Amino acid sequence: MRDSHRVDAERLLVTAVEEEVRRSGGRTDGAVLLARARAALDTLAEPAAEEYAAYTRALDEAAAGQQTFAQRYAREGAGTPLLVAGVAAVAAAVA
Repeated sequence: MRDSHRVDAERLLVTAVEEEVRRSGGRTDGAVLLARARAALDTLAEPAAEEYAAYTRALDEAAAGQQTFAQRYAREGAGTPLLVAGVAAVAAAVA
């Protein structure tokens, strides 16, 4: 599991454990429950490993197709208008 996705999953675990402790009226030990949930996270994710791999491949492909602002406008030949706008902004700030 990617680090960013693990952080999101653990944040959800914390929320779920806090809710369970609240519903139990404090009779449930939240620290123990959270430790068990974190330990079981990988086991819970195993059945969805194939789907998760397809999801991350799709994310990577989508990210590969994205261009930065500079790349997109350099490809379209907009360098000169951007330079003129930048010089005008500096001149306006100096004035």
